[in-house]
Amino acid sequence: MRYRLACFDLDGTLLDTLAGLVNALNAARRMNGLVPQSEDQVRSFIGNGVEKLIERSLTADPGVFDDSLKQKLLDDRIRYYAANCLYETHPYDGITETLSKLKSAGMMLAVVTNKDEVPAAILIDHFFPGVFDYVCGTMPGKPVKPDPQAVGMCLETLDVTPDECVYVGDSEVDVLTAKNSGLDLISCDWGYRSREFLKENGAGVICSHPADLWRLMQ
Repeated sequence: MRYRLACFDLDGTLLDTLAGLVNALNAARRMNGLVPQSEDQVRSFIGNGVEKLIERSLTADPGVFDDSLKQKLLDDRIRYYAANCLYETHPYDGITETLSKLKSAGMMLAVVTNKDEVPAAILIDHFFPGVFDYVCGTMPGKPVKPDPQAVGMCLETLDVTPDECVYVGDSEVDVLTAKNSGLDLISCDWGYRSREFLKENGAGVICSHPADLWRLMQ
């Protein structure tokens, strides 16, 4: 294999979490007297962590919001999603088999995601028990991707150099994360961004099915 470590994004890469993200955001919006937003809207908000998701959600509303509403919506959404993160969530077709094949070939596997630490751990333990060597979500005060800090901690923990690792993700955030971390990148277009969008945002290698990852990592 070309790499010792494959580092994955989570939402839109390993798991289709969109329905659960829409459900949690709209549940929090209803708690705060706000109208629900569409799946297409919420899809466009995803990628830079929950705080940015909440900010984008409120910015899409008419009028001006204050910081107290933003904080209340953020807190309600975090609590709701932590308790309901499995809602209509599932691995993409072929991803489980591909991970098993990579692991059997001796590769280490990691997840570095902008999803909150608690639901990230719940989802990985539920859908991929014992598969990943390292899982990192976000916590308050911790920089989110595309900041390279989380990827750097992953590499340090697993004693891997940047040239021994490939990053796999579905968004423009992942393109920048790989660039900022000095990693090769494989973008995937089965997630929340189209192939055309990924190309426009600097993606080079793009695959359309998890099975393609095996060939690209050889």
